[in-house]
Amino acid sequence: MRNYWRQCVALLMLFAGTALPAKEAAPVIIFEADKIITMEPSLPSARFVAVSDGIILGVADSVAALDAWTRGRTVSLDRRFAKQILMPGLIDPHVHPMQAAVMLNLPFIAPEDWKLPSGSYQGAQTPAAYRARLREELAKSNANPFIVWGHHELFHGSIDRAELDSIAPDRAVIVWQRSFHEVIVNTAALQAWGLGSEAEFNARLALSSASIDPAHASFAKGVFSETALSIALDKLRPVIFTPERITAGMAGMQRMMLTNGVTTVSDMGTGVFSSFTAEADMIMAAFDRPGNPSRVMLMPIASILPAATHLDQWFDRTKARYASPNVRVDRRVKMFADGAFFAQNMMMNAPGYADGHIGKWLTQPTVINEQFARFWAAGFDLHIHVNGDEGLDVVLDGIAALPTRSAQTVTLEHLGYSTEAQNRRIARMGLMVSAQPNYIRVLSDVYAANGLGPDRAATINRLGSLERKGVTLGLHSDFNMAPIDPLYLAWVAANRISIAGNNKAPSERLSLDKALRAITIEAAQVIGMDALVGSIAAGKKADFAVLERDPYALGAARLREAGVAGVIYEGVYQAAR
Repeated sequence: MRNYWRQCVALLMLFAGTALPAKEAAPVIIFEADKIITMEPSLPSARFVAVSDGIILGVADSVAALDAWTRGRTVSLDRRFAKQILMPGLIDPHVHPMQAAVMLNLPFIAPEDWKLPSGSYQGAQTPAAYRARLREELAKSNANPFIVWGHHELFHGSIDRAELDSIAPDRAVIVWQRSFHEVIVNTAALQAWGLGSEAEFNARLALSSASIDPAHASFAKGVFSETALSIALDKLRPVIFTPERITAGMAGMQRMMLTNGVTTVSDMGTGVFSSFTAEADMIMAAFDRPGNPSRVMLMPIASILPAATHLDQWFDRTKARYASPNVRVDRRVKMFADGAFFAQNMMMNAPGYADGHIGKWLTQPTVINEQFARFWAAGFDLHIHVNGDEGLDVVLDGIAALPTRSAQTVTLEHLGYSTEAQNRRIARMGLMVSAQPNYIRVLSDVYAANGLGPDRAATINRLGSLERKGVTLGLHSDFNMAPIDPLYLAWVAANRISIAGNNKAPSERLSLDKALRAITIEAAQVIGMDALVGSIAAGKKADFAVLERDPYALGAARLREAGVAGVIYEGVYQAAR
């Protein structure tokens, strides 16, 4: 027996001293750049980055310094970017791919100019200009129904069913409000939808009395707003949701992403137009196609998962079905508090709105608090759409009532208007913010004159305050509330200049560094992906935006001039044009 154990020990020693054959190392690509902006505080810049199998091996200021990764391996040096700038692939942490796919098939008549893959659309800032553009677009199109996006009452004047009837009496016309949260239709559209009489209209509202506030719809005006928008979407789905339109729209969205250096997005609410499964299938088909240089995160809306849904089982099934190299499914959920900022439907504390109107709840406070408790207990990170300071009070109170769970996070989405006291509370509670900065750009002037007054309108997007308090902050497009163009969003947040050229509360500007962090590493943090993307560091995905000019050298005022040449996605380059 003693000899047996001696033999065993000898055998173990033999194996311990004999290395198993090493797997052949994958080739290494070293990318050279005039400057690599890492967004890593400890090593903020470099000249070279080594990549293998789509993963960053290391960064350095010389090729020789990367010898530990190149020794004995097949190595190539890519000098195409030697006169350009590399920074982390840009991140838009709040988009709606299905919304983008739908909207990119429509003409835009908005207050501001838009440059889209389908063409450029000049802005209209007066009622006369809007109506002239509407007639122009109607004359160019044979579509029936004709759908157009971008109307805003404070620029374009009110428009209703009767006026649309006078413009197009024999053709269904749907005007999509600038917020996306409202449509205005003519009589021909109501008749085509089987809602041509007030009795039919009211009967349809009654079918969904539990989820739709009747005050959010008007037969006389032809309006479907906020909770009542779902009625219009049901009727529009056969027109806007065709395979051809969705395929073309998704391609347009991905073209915008590539053109503007975006390699990662989060769908902040899968299931807006249809079921989660239907939308996820289409998004996956678009993002998992060969050669697509980007990834997407899917996220359910709390209201599509009723109380009977076993959340653990739902999540496990969903992740098993959709998680792939380019599609991510995490334990996160989207919730909605108050209404749209672009429609002045946000819930505002005293003194409220100057004209006396009251905002709208997308989810009643008692219901959203129930959602907080249910999903928090199930281990979900929460992403909460909230726009007004009254809405924010409800959200903060509801979150404060939850038990502390250090492994879970809460992100406030949009945060159009908050007070200094609320920002202090956000910081104390350790919450993160994913902000929509285009509010200050497009709306601050008209909201000063209508609704909020000059002081509150100037402090829309109180982001400098959040930076001073150390709050983790991402910037998002929520396309089509803003272009999928993170450098533009960073420019807006760092300059706060309205479309009329007015400076708004300069103390609320983001620093240049914070603005760039908000489209890279902190944008990754708000969606829980900062271990994978958002900075250029060993072990992370080799996702880079290739820029023509150094944004730090340009400074905040010229940030839009950085120029995107293309992206490197997991080590593979694609030119933007």
